[in-house]
Amino acid sequence: MQEIRTINLIAALEEERVRRGLNHKGFSTLLRISESYWCMLRKGARRLTPNLAVLFMQKLPSITTEVQDFIMQQGKDGEEEGT
Repeated sequence: MQEIRTINLIAALEEERVRRGLNHKGFSTLLRISESYWCMLRKGARRLTPNLAVLFMQKLPSITTEVQDFIMQQGKDGEEEGT
């Protein structure tokens, strides 16, 4: 389930990038991450963390719902591991 939330969040970010008419370099600059890091996140080569998701939400309030879903799922995953 966590993977679905991550995919949804990355898709929301990509949709916002396209909506703004930005290339990957411009979008990564907006997010204050390197272009290579953005590429790794998109491809699943780097793990998206709750802290990074909150940073993205601060830069792009339009993805608040996807960030909240992602963070809520992180908490549920942690509860399942502890039981």
